[in-house]
Amino acid sequence: MPSAPKTGRRQPMQVRSQQTIQTLFKAAAQILDKEGEAGLSTNKVAAAAGFSIGTLYQYFPSKEVLVRAMAAKGQGLVLEALEAYLAALEGRADVAQMDAKELLRQAIRILLKGFAGGKGFTPSLIRLGWASEQPQETASVVRQVSDRLAIFLERIEHPQLPPPSAAVLFVLTRSVIGTLRSASLEKSPLLGGAALEDALVQLAWALLAPPHQAEGLALGKRPIT
Repeated sequence: MPSAPKTGRRQPMQVRSQQTIQTLFKAAAQILDKEGEAGLSTNKVAAAAGFSIGTLYQYFPSKEVLVRAMAAKGQGLVLEALEAYLAALEGRADVAQMDAKELLRQAIRILLKGFAGGKGFTPSLIRLGWASEQPQETASVVRQVSDRLAIFLERIEHPQLPPPSAAVLFVLTRSVIGTLRSASLEKSPLLGGAALEDALVQLAWALLAPPHQAEGLALGKRPIT
């Protein structure tokens, strides 16, 4: 009789492939942090990851493809974090009574860390991802953020955050993510402090809150509850 197949030694090919990709990503990020973009090459990445150059080319035929894949992975992580945050709030019975500005702040913080500050990937890698971006890919990410926020604001029925128009959401999301892109590419010192986050929260509040509440914020007054 044939012997039973052995188990526990070989992992499924899909799992092994994902582990290989993550190892390559980690090696590329480390090289980029130490040597900058000029020092990043497929040969160095393969060697640092412990793979042959042929193995790397099975997944990424060029450095540019590798960088774009890493950028796409980073963007995906941001969207996942935003989705987890918004979905958790939607599941709360008291969300309509929560501090509206704080809800906005936490969402903006997720975007700031993910698209500029280095949550999940290092700032140098995020910057390289922006520098090598494909416009249609970035536009797709911005649309996903905009659409998800629209659904969120409609579902929570918060008295201080009524559902905005399509034009308001367009301006808000493009302004926020465009600012984060510029801050990343320019290596802005604002990324190291709270001022940028505060300014983005103020922008979001001015666009999303009813006029009398936005004016109250500008005058230093507490929003009407």
